[in-house]
Amino acid sequence: MKSSVALQQVQRRLAIAMLTICTRFRYWHTLRRIRAKPSSAKIKVLFLNSETSKWKCQSVYRKMLDSGVFDPTVGITALNEQSTYSDSELEHVFSDSENFFDDLGDKHVRTVDLGPRRYRNLAEFSPDIVFFPEPGMTIPPQTTRFVSRFALTCYVPYFVFTQSNPDKHCRLDMVQTLWRFFVLNNGIAEAYSNAHSWLRQSFEFVVTGHPALDGRTSVENSSENGYVIYAPHHSIWSSMRGHSTPISTFLDTGDAILAYAKRHPEIKWAFKPHPVLRKSLEKYNCWTKARIDAYYNEWESVGVCCYDGAYSSLFDASRAMVTDCDSFLVEYGATGKPIIHLRRNDFPPTYHSYVKELLSSYYQAGSSDEMYKAFELVLENGEDPRREQRLSALAKTGLLGVDAAQNIVDFLRKELRR
Repeated sequence: MKSSVALQQVQRRLAIAMLTICTRFRYWHTLRRIRAKPSSAKIKVLFLNSETSKWKCQSVYRKMLDSGVFDPTVGITALNEQSTYSDSELEHVFSDSENFFDDLGDKHVRTVDLGPRRYRNLAEFSPDIVFFPEPGMTIPPQTTRFVSRFALTCYVPYFVFTQSNPDKHCRLDMVQTLWRFFVLNNGIAEAYSNAHSWLRQSFEFVVTGHPALDGRTSVENSSENGYVIYAPHHSIWSSMRGHSTPISTFLDTGDAILAYAKRHPEIKWAFKPHPVLRKSLEKYNCWTKARIDAYYNEWESVGVCCYDGAYSSLFDASRAMVTDCDSFLVEYGATGKPIIHLRRNDFPPTYHSYVKELLSSYYQAGSSDEMYKAFELVLENGEDPRREQRLSALAKTGLLGVDAAQNIVDFLRKELRR
């Protein structure tokens, strides 16, 4: 038995080594081709995006467009789980995406054909670089392994990494064949490489900051009349299926928070659910479709709702957030405004050192009593006794004043000798 396991490990390492050598040769060839372009020819960049709420590269897109060196386009696609959607459902998603990017002034193309459904070969768009937003891009021909044949591949996660264990974000099929992985800071790069020592051999980490935090150069003062944002995470399946780091509290708190919002119409509310929450509730038979629709409709009657990625202005117009979403603990945390952190006491996650002190300065709600006490203190009374502690912790994170988009563009120009 031991010899069999050892043999499998050797075979796996050999496979990784061969794959690494193969993709490195492909990228070397692609780099030579790009560098040989005349200086007047722009570098064509394709940003894949499956859901507008996960669009975090607008600042990168704009910097590239303004540089005169790059020709960026958004490639509207679908994740593997969206392959179960009907054509009419996907058409609705694609149409919403097109309207979203039209409003931003971004050039876009569909990379999936409907009726009959076909995931288009991205080589049809002649990109020099393809940006991937998440490790769930697993349908050929739109995978890093396939795209590495004709373009450089870059990864900017749509989320801001907070937990100390990056395993769930290191799906082998994607990360083994990347060209560059843009990360928030050195600590996160170290966490990834320590969890998977072979990652350093497969591609290069580039520390740039995260585009989702671009524009946060100083802490904004909270407005007494601002919105209170309720932002529940989608990981219902994690809670139900014993995932190693479940964070969703929605089944315990979702109804209670809506009822509280209805009891307090004097508070301006904003509902910002994770885009997958609705599907998760339905897929795992937590709620009926009728109940889900009724819940969302009630929020729309109570306050404003935000279902896409254009939430920066909502953050600016808010005064506090109630959430169990890891990424928002940093994205919204960078505003300096108070967060009521909904937590699961049965599966407490382990957070990375760079963010531990900041998270400890939030108002923790691991039970109904703690949640209502925090609501009374922060939302009803408008008090914020943790403000100075929170701002001090935020200053130590190094999150503010970093221009990730400029760092990414500068890195690419240097690598491509532009």
